[in-house]
Amino acid sequence: MYVTRPLSLYRNSPSWLSSPPPEGPNSGILVFEDEEEGAESRWFFGVFKKKDSVKVPPLPQNRILRLTHAADAGEYEYSDSLYALLVPVLNQPLSSNQYYVIDSRGTAKGLACTSSKEDNTSRRSRFFYRIHDAPAQLLDPKNTYQQFQISNYIYCGKPNGFISKSVAPDGVPPELLRRKGWRAYPEPLNNNNSLPTEALGLDAALRARLPDLAFPPNPVVVGKWYCPFIFVRDGAVESQMSNSPYYEMTLQQNWEEIFGCGSLGGGGRVVDFDVSVEREVISIAGQAAGGRNAGDGVMWFGSSGVGLSLAIVERVKWEEERAGFEFGKEKEKKYVKVKRREEFKERGEWRRFGCYVLVERFVLKRMDGSLVLTWEFRHTHQIRTKWE
Repeated sequence: MYVTRPLSLYRNSPSWLSSPPPEGPNSGILVFEDEEEGAESRWFFGVFKKKDSVKVPPLPQNRILRLTHAADAGEYEYSDSLYALLVPVLNQPLSSNQYYVIDSRGTAKGLACTSSKEDNTSRRSRFFYRIHDAPAQLLDPKNTYQQFQISNYIYCGKPNGFISKSVAPDGVPPELLRRKGWRAYPEPLNNNNSLPTEALGLDAALRARLPDLAFPPNPVVVGKWYCPFIFVRDGAVESQMSNSPYYEMTLQQNWEEIFGCGSLGGGGRVVDFDVSVEREVISIAGQAAGGRNAGDGVMWFGSSGVGLSLAIVERVKWEEERAGFEFGKEKEKKYVKVKRREEFKERGEWRRFGCYVLVERFVLKRMDGSLVLTWEFRHTHQIRTKWE
């Protein structure tokens, strides 16, 4: 899961580029072009706009980038372009300049550019090799053939576009990416007005504070991230690329009543109860998801057609474990018993008693605000009671 940072931060303070992603597995940083960096240069007394190419890494994630290479071929000029979304590789500082390159147009829309292997070549002469580009594929975040290190191409001592190499030792990038001096021109992310906003990750202090036991028990947002669509299965990838290139993930807390009763009168001051609490609840668009099964690096939820990359699943579980939720075979029971005896110790009479459990809930939404998934964890080691 990714936090966001403004591009101007790294332009003004390049030393920040070497800072690691936030704590936890499968973390990353999305760099968003902000107003300070996003202004377009103007010419002819400001009448016309001129789109400048991105000069140096890091490359922005709230823009589609038109990757273009032009070269002279005799009396003609050769030009090749690729429209792509460039997403930083998980678990790497931005200074690594490693990206997943996601095709945003054409028949490969929504698929990840993939390196071929050096041995997948055909010798055409003694001095010339023709490299057969590998087709774009669904992203596997651990596949180093889908990871590219992009750096400035230095010509005459100055940056002159970019050049990339595969993170895989024997990988050969697709033709355009392996050319020297290709340029990156920013284009709008999508056709609607919904754009990603600031996401700072987990607010650890707010999470540890726990919400007030108030009524109604409104959820408190204690964390916010973005998941690029390549980590979410939600229909066809080309539709995701067009309609929701990013998904908002929030972590919410609230108290949920697991037992309540009214006073029967007669001066009774003790309440005994024994209830079963469902430990995890996953819902797709508000409906129970059913079972779970994993395959091809994705956790699928029932027959909904919705799935999460195991990279996201691992991160969600890590966040819950450090808050005290216990996973593991011996703890995988669907329900857990909460058995308690509570005594009313104040003066006077009580009218109602309630027992509440802390619920932490991951909520995944599309860019238009529509709900995809909720994943609830009931922390039965965090119990509150209330007498009225």
